Amino acid sequence: MRRRNFILTGLLSVPVLSFGKLLDFKLFSPPQKGFFIKANESRFNGEQKTIANELLRCVVSNKDSDGQLLMGTTLPGSIKFKGGPPLHIHKLQDEIFFVVSGEFLIQLDKQIFTAKTGDATFIPRGTPHTFANPHENNPGSLISIHIPGSDEMEAYFKTIASGNFPKESSADLSDVGPPIDIDAYYKNLKT
Repeated sequence: MRRRNFILTGLLSVPVLSFGKLLDFKLFSPPQKGFFIKANESRFNGEQKTIANELLRCVVSNKDSDGQLLMGTTLPGSIKFKGGPPLHIHKLQDEIFFVVSGEFLIQLDKQIFTAKTGDATFIPRGTPHTFANPHENNPGSLISIHIPGSDEMEAYFKTIASGNFPKESSADLSDVGPPIDIDAYYKNLKT
């Protein structure tokens, strides 16, 4: 009786696994090896290299986590100009911002927050959001974590790291509004 149940269970699992492939279902296989990354290193595509003149670094690559997450951070002193990206959404990814040091503005839907060292924001997929650097030569640093990760978002980060902002990208990123108006935000705080 047990042998028959074992064979029956095995046979019934074949259609389930096949159906999962149709839905792009992926069984998670955890990373086989941990790693340590120094402050002057980056891990784009799972390859650890010393940073030269990048604006940001990849701390955990999409490849490192088998597509489960992507973690990048700006480098202290790399954010020279005021401003930030347009208000946007990620349809397939949740995002977390964590302020390592300094001060940033973070917009979550229609509300703007002044985020300082230690502050964090969780952004569910589909939620309009953005951030902005409110200071010239900001000495601060901001971490961005995407769950799940994606090769396209990592490629987007890598282009920005080199000092270029992509005009087009296949990353899970759709603009839905303008960047934060920094001057208007601070003017409204005073009134």
